[in-house]
Amino acid sequence: MSARALILSGGGARGAYQAGVYRYLSEIDWKPDLISGTSVGAINACAIASGFDARKLQTFWLNIAQDNVFAFSFWRKIWQFISRSGYSAVLDTTPLRKFLSQNIDMRALGESDIAVVICAINIVRSRLRFFTNKEIGVDEIMASSAIPLLFPWQNVNGEPHWDGGIMANTPILPALERGSREIVVVLLSPVGGTPMSIPKSRKGIAELMLEQSLLGSYQSFMAGIQSEKRMHEELREQGILGTLQSMIRPRIVSGDTKILTVAPKRMLGVASMLNFSRTQAEELLMLGYEDAKEQLDF
Repeated sequence: MSARALILSGGGARGAYQAGVYRYLSEIDWKPDLISGTSVGAINACAIASGFDARKLQTFWLNIAQDNVFAFSFWRKIWQFISRSGYSAVLDTTPLRKFLSQNIDMRALGESDIAVVICAINIVRSRLRFFTNKEIGVDEIMASSAIPLLFPWQNVNGEPHWDGGIMANTPILPALERGSREIVVVLLSPVGGTPMSIPKSRKGIAELMLEQSLLGSYQSFMAGIQSEKRMHEELREQGILGTLQSMIRPRIVSGDTKILTVAPKRMLGVASMLNFSRTQAEELLMLGYEDAKEQLDF
């Protein structure tokens, strides 16, 4: 059982926002027993559990320039088209593999007191895979972060995997299964956390659709949780909860579970997902810190 859980959504270069939230959590001495993350959330989860404090995580994001994440060769794409050499991802993520290997201590991660769960999708089986501390290496982190089409999929135990965000961009399930009593969810999309205005252009519609798709798994789980809480409250009021408890499905979440959400209050733009610049990192670090300070009510 974990008392406190931190849930980190996927969202590419927006991950600097999570580092800002973590700075605030550290200042109020809120320490997670479990961190569950997808894609860039998986990178941050592994970094924290491997020993990164808030300052080191912030430095990590200030130094993770685009050249540390991916490379693009126009001439290689031309050659692949001419030679008809088959599919290849748009971007080469060899720089990211090197950066993670140099910056995250996998041994410390495996021995950490903080439980970590990251997720990826087994492509050939269309199945969500969860990896825990002792299973996680660079391959698993790269798999969780492998955005389809843009980034190449990664082989884990001989089978191809890609970004877990396709099925579970906000992986709250591991925290619920472990009975976490206080859960902080960090979203990297504003919808769901803040009311949005109606889009007025095709571009606005497309952007809103993308943001809503990133929140799909989280919204589904929250709807299920609210439904289950209502059911158990009704049974409790009728005085038959104890009698029926062994006959109904196990509870996903108990009545005293507290779930708090932090999310940006404005649209960050689609381009922000691949904008690994120091300027954006500095902006998102401050934004995450200020939003956490305002939105978290323990």
